[in-house]
Amino acid sequence: MNNRKVTRRDFLDGVAVTAVGAAAAMALPGTAQAVPGTSHGHGHGHGRPSAPYPPTATGLRGQQPGAYDVAHAVRDGAFAPGRISDTRESYDLVVVGGGLSGLAAAHLYRKHAGPRARVLILDALDDFGGHARRNEFHVGRTQLLSNGGTVNIDTPSTWSRGARDLLTKDLGVDLKALEATVKGDAYAPYSLRSGTLFNSERWGKDQLVIRESGESWASYATRLPMSEASRAALVRLYTTTEDFYPGLTDAQKKETLARTPYEAYLREKLGLDDDALEIVKRGTNGLWGVNVDHVAAADAWATGQPGFGGLGLAHTPWPGAGLTPLMHLAETEDDGNFYFPEGNASLARLLVSKLVPQAFDERRPDWREIVTAKADYSRLDDRDNHVRIRLGSTAFHVRNDGRHAAVVDYSKGGRSYRVRTKGVVMACWNSVSSYVVPELPAEQVTAMRYGTKVPLVYARVALRDWRAFARARVSRVSTPSMFFSSFGLPTVTDIGDFTMPHRPELPTVVSLSATPGSPGLICREQHKAGRRTLIRMPFEDFEREIRDSMTRSLGDHGFDPARDITAITVNRWAHGYAYEYNSLDDPALYQPESQRPYAKARRPVGRIAIANSDAEAFGYTHAAFDAAIRAVTHLL
Repeated sequence: MNNRKVTRRDFLDGVAVTAVGAAAAMALPGTAQAVPGTSHGHGHGHGRPSAPYPPTATGLRGQQPGAYDVAHAVRDGAFAPGRISDTRESYDLVVVGGGLSGLAAAHLYRKHAGPRARVLILDALDDFGGHARRNEFHVGRTQLLSNGGTVNIDTPSTWSRGARDLLTKDLGVDLKALEATVKGDAYAPYSLRSGTLFNSERWGKDQLVIRESGESWASYATRLPMSEASRAALVRLYTTTEDFYPGLTDAQKKETLARTPYEAYLREKLGLDDDALEIVKRGTNGLWGVNVDHVAAADAWATGQPGFGGLGLAHTPWPGAGLTPLMHLAETEDDGNFYFPEGNASLARLLVSKLVPQAFDERRPDWREIVTAKADYSRLDDRDNHVRIRLGSTAFHVRNDGRHAAVVDYSKGGRSYRVRTKGVVMACWNSVSSYVVPELPAEQVTAMRYGTKVPLVYARVALRDWRAFARARVSRVSTPSMFFSSFGLPTVTDIGDFTMPHRPELPTVVSLSATPGSPGLICREQHKAGRRTLIRMPFEDFEREIRDSMTRSLGDHGFDPARDITAITVNRWAHGYAYEYNSLDDPALYQPESQRPYAKARRPVGRIAIANSDAEAFGYTHAAFDAAIRAVTHLL
């Protein structure tokens, strides 16, 4: 593996209730009969009953089965809350959504209102952090970590001052020191390369074709199982120096590319046919969740996709540029590989350690220690906390109550509850807010439902060892004609007390990614189709796809899934990253920001403010932080 920049996306029920859990569900949240300092929930250590530890849970995770049954019922007008029990809890702030935006909003509010401000965070999932999810495995005595969602701290030179201060000052993250924890040369002794699996259903037989280190495209293409014309088109794609728009100015070229789908550009200008396109069509998935058919060619150019070598384009913006391309154009030499082994779950955990210090052994771990710090989930909703994090809780009705207060009704464990507060930050998805905040104007409701979350899957597979990779001499395998786009070995980090194992005889965790859609439709409709696909897939289907991809690729090199795989976690994000506008589908991108749906959607209503990265139409950590800053500023 090399030192290339890590990109963000480098890519329901049936649980038995225990006796303790059933008893706890009968009591109001926060009012269990316990001595001071104990929790009403499950716990571990300190004399508490054992609590679930979500990071080590395997199987179907992310937006796990059952997590959004209440939200879907509210959407469909089918939710019956029954009797709503008044908890008699009163807060300075209630945050709906415990992802990075919600956690940041809680932190920023207390930073200004004071450490004694009382805050309640509600989240429908069984873990905090939203898409910033930690996956933790134990193979024998070896601990393995991986991100279950948000990958890294991307391009911090472009962050707002407030977001950067939150990261570096409030959370204390030393970016240069963090970058030094990434060991880009860890696999160097094994001379690993990249490979592509040509599967039998599409190409006639299963064949793993490996590109040697430094090998030219002209040489590599000779081994690809396709026609000479297809091979020549791929070589041309990666080596072209032709200007396909002679006589046009830089601005005119970019205007043309902004209106041209990247696939059309590849076919018309570079001559790619179906076979050649099959190999490169998913190159845009990691950033937008769609294939090359519905990404603007201009956006593809700005983010480093091939085929533009002869256009001589200036490294400058253009009307209709997407936010991710603009971020890439603005990056500086100071931007590098700012990556935690568990992804940005480390940032979520750092925020929680500030909000609920006793959740981490009654002390606040720093950015190095947070990676191995064990969270005590039984302490998150302790009634003695100034900040309480209540998981498995879905808000279904949020409303203003006079000029200086609000009421939040939520469902937990099949029962309905009510809390009162001086203000609310809706840090959940815009679409959810549009259904649970009845005071929103019709125009704002429409704006909130405009964007469609990007569906995606991050699967993580714990292996006893990676000898098969070493025998094949590959670190990553692309699988362009199968469900998952690729799989590969982890980035190696050495931080605090954690070191990712990187010798072939040691355990490791393999990452796979998929962004299902329906090519040919506009992006928002593709995302809806992909969401339906993910919701219908049981864990067994994901597992079968994982085993199939890896066995076909590495079976000849000794890989045996029954022997080598010890655990699988499938992080299913049917509602994944925030929808990002593009010049092919979103005319509002050519309008002032105030006229775009996401800007209209984030307008506060009384004591209810809007956060989440949806409010920025930009699925990055700093966008979540910026949204939190805006929402809290309104309430203070």
